[in-house]
Amino acid sequence: MLPEPLHSVIVGSLLGDACLERNGRHWRLRFDHGWREEAYAWWKFRLLHTIAASTPRWIEVRDRRTGRIYRHVRFDSRSIPELEAYAGWFYEDGRKRVPPIIDMLLTSSLALAVWYMDDGHRRADCRALRLNTQGFLCEEVDLLIRTLHRNFGIAARRHRVKDNQWVIYLPVQTAQRFCDLIRPHIPPEMGYKLL
Repeated sequence: MLPEPLHSVIVGSLLGDACLERNGRHWRLRFDHGWREEAYAWWKFRLLHTIAASTPRWIEVRDRRTGRIYRHVRFDSRSIPELEAYAGWFYEDGRKRVPPIIDMLLTSSLALAVWYMDDGHRRADCRALRLNTQGFLCEEVDLLIRTLHRNFGIAARRHRVKDNQWVIYLPVQTAQRFCDLIRPHIPPEMGYKLL
């Protein structure tokens, strides 16, 4: 396990938008954010600079389904042996998953903040929040909900958005407490996500 703040940023990112890729003998992390989140990518880079292989840079990605080109900001970590443990926890048969030991990995408000900045948003119709977890299995989403309650006292619910796709819903009663918990870690550019 890497030291803080590296560990928390990695855990939050792997629950969110980051991925691990084997690169030679070891693994590397890839951080990819939309063009509007350039300041956020640089914020992450500053926290991870000791393991970074490159600074954030602009890339263009073509969506195979639509043919549209999207601009992203991307940076990678170095390929290091310490990431082997994270790959073992977060990947199974090439699929990103929620580790069975997530309650021992997701323990800091910084990790929670990074996860929310990557994959969370405020509901437009009410003062509730949502964490996008559509890529995880239903039982993995339930594991995350139990971890939020056990580790942070945050009550959340699972909502179906499509067949076999679930999100985590934080109702109004919980949303403000969640925001207050992560607020110290949120850079000004991402403040729009908070209540």
